[in-house]
Amino acid sequence: MKIGVLFTLIATATIANVSAEPLPSEPGYASVQEVLEYGRKYQAVDTQLLDAGYRFHECNTQVINYFAPPTQAEYRYAQAECLYSMRSGGDFSLQTDYATVKIDINYNQEIIVYKEADVLVSYTTVY
Repeated sequence: MKIGVLFTLIATATIANVSAEPLPSEPGYASVQEVLEYGRKYQAVDTQLLDAGYRFHECNTQVINYFAPPTQAEYRYAQAECLYSMRSGGDFSLQTDYATVKIDINYNQEIIVYKEADVLVSYTTVY
């Protein structure tokens, strides 16, 4: 009987300490690499390009260096640029289509997570 009352008191105290802060609507990631692996917008673009016949080449990430630490809670931390290509002129042609995907990666200082921001795609044809 005493154990049951003690357990009820501990459970009540634990429940009372739970904060009711709303959960973030956008997912947060532990690293820039996780943003590239699991980011919803980039993964949707990646799937569309691969389904269209483009071949993935590489992703380069450029971290943005600030003179002073940003005062905003969330700021742009890095930009990644990924390159895809597809031969488009036939068997004996050197014509190649390129797609460049730029992913802006933000960092939130308050909840200590990286977030996927804008994802832009540009297309170029080389003859």
